[in-house]
Amino acid sequence: MSDRITHRDPAETRCSVAVFRDSSLLLLQSEEDGRPVWKLPGGHVRTDEGLIACARRELREETGLEAGALHCALVLDIHDRPNGRHIVEIVLYPTGGVPGTPQPLERAHRPRFVPMASLDGLPLRPPIQGRLHDLRHVHERELNGQAPSPGAGLYSLP
Repeated sequence: MSDRITHRDPAETRCSVAVFRDSSLLLLQSEEDGRPVWKLPGGHVRTDEGLIACARRELREETGLEAGALHCALVLDIHDRPNGRHIVEIVLYPTGGVPGTPQPLERAHRPRFVPMASLDGLPLRPPIQGRLHDLRHVHERELNGQAPSPGAGLYSLP
C-alpha cells in the first residue's frame, strides 16, 4: 500500500478584497443563471503571482481602484458539491482607505458601495454576510488606532 496522496480535483484558489468606506462595502453586482448576485471584487490566482498580487490585480481590473497594504481577514474552504468544485478563497482587506470612485471596467460586473445595513438582504456569493459585519468592526478599530485583530479566521462552507 502506498502512502502517496493523489488529488484528482485540486482546490481552486481565489483572492478577494473587502473594501469598506464609511458604513458601506464595495461589491460587484452580476448575474448567475439569470439571477442577480453580489460578490467581493476578486478572482483566481494566476500561476505566476502571489495571493496579495492577485487581490490587488483583481481589484484594479474590476473597479480601477488601487489598494495599499492588505491584511488577510478570512480563509474560506468552500465545497460546491453540486458543481464538483472545491474552492479556497482568501479574503483580504486594506489597512487604510482606498481612494477613488469604482468604475465598471468589466462588462458583467457593476461595482458599487452597498450600505452594510443592506448586506443581509442581498444574494451574496459566498454567503458571508455575518463575517463581513465582523470584519468591518475589525477594520474600524484598526483605522482608529486600536489593537489589530489577532489574525484570520478559517471557515468551512458547504
